[in-house]
Amino acid sequence: MTPDRALKDSAISQAITKIAIALAGYRQLPVQKRLPLIDVVFMLPGSQERVQFTGLRIRGFDPAAQSLQFEAAVPDKMVASAHAERYVIAVMQDAIDAGAEFCRERQILFDSTEHLALSEALVAKPHYAVN
Repeated sequence: MTPDRALKDSAISQAITKIAIALAGYRQLPVQKRLPLIDVVFMLPGSQERVQFTGLRIRGFDPAAQSLQFEAAVPDKMVASAHAERYVIAVMQDAIDAGAEFCRERQILFDSTEHLALSEALVAKPHYAVN
């Protein structure tokens, strides 16, 4: 959710887009095709509009689609942060952990290990020059 046009080119918006594109590149993996699905909506802070919670919360579960939705309240300091990409991945990992607990309580099979491994594959690795 982008409540402010000024946020469109922010570091956090760019990080969310970059991670979404990277995930799309892995769509052929079986873990990306198994149910239940976990969706995360990043709620960005605008100058006029802000969410009334902090952290991550469950938005809802659609049993027909087997989709668990989360909302993440993005803190102000993350909007222009150099660590925005790592933050997005950390939120995804928190959602995976929370989703695993949700599924376990309802006896729904969910492979959190594979989802966490996929999220780790998205972490930018440092590049070193060899002379």
